[in-house]
Order: sequence, then structure tokens, then C-alpha cells
Amino acid sequence: MVAPPVDLSPAEWNEAVKRHAEATMAGERVKQLSALFDTPQHAMQFIELAKRAGACRDLKIRCKAALLDEKGKKILNPKTRMPLIGWADWTPESHKAA
Repeated sequence: MVAPPVDLSPAEWNEAVKRHAEATMAGERVKQLSALFDTPQHAMQFIELAKRAGACRDLKIRCKAALLDEKGKKILNPKTRMPLIGWADWTPESHKAA
């Protein structure tokens, strides 16, 4: 399925891009940046470069992990009884190689 062409002037296009960028930056949803930065070392290098390049927000290394409740127990899916998976902050201590 191909989207229909959009007839916008360059000024209208720039305004639409600006509105979209502002909406994205105002959101709180966690989004994976890129599979290219899938190791902590690459992610740290990217964060350092981004901070030097200009304004940025919420640059964190996160990983998919079992979600925990306030007591530190895994939150289980009521139907499957399997742990719920979500984004968690990555720390070197939490992911040591076996």
C-alpha cells in the first residue's frame, strides 16, 4: 500500500516536521534508537556524541527485561503466568556475562 503524495509547500513541510518533532520530544514513550547501537559500548559512544552535538533528552541505555514490582518480584502475566517484559535501565552490574 502506497501513501498518496502530499502537496505541501516547503514552508508547510518544515512546519509539519517541526510539529512532529515537538510532539515526539514531548512524549514519554520509550523507543529503541537503532539496532546499530545494540551493545552498551556502542550506545555509550552514541550518547557521548549526541550530548556534544547539541540539545538532547532522555538518552539512557535500556534493555528488554522482566518487569519488577515494588518488592522486586517479577510481574507475571495473569493468563500465561510468564514474566511481563518491558524496558529497564541497563547497568553493568545487572548484566554481567555468565
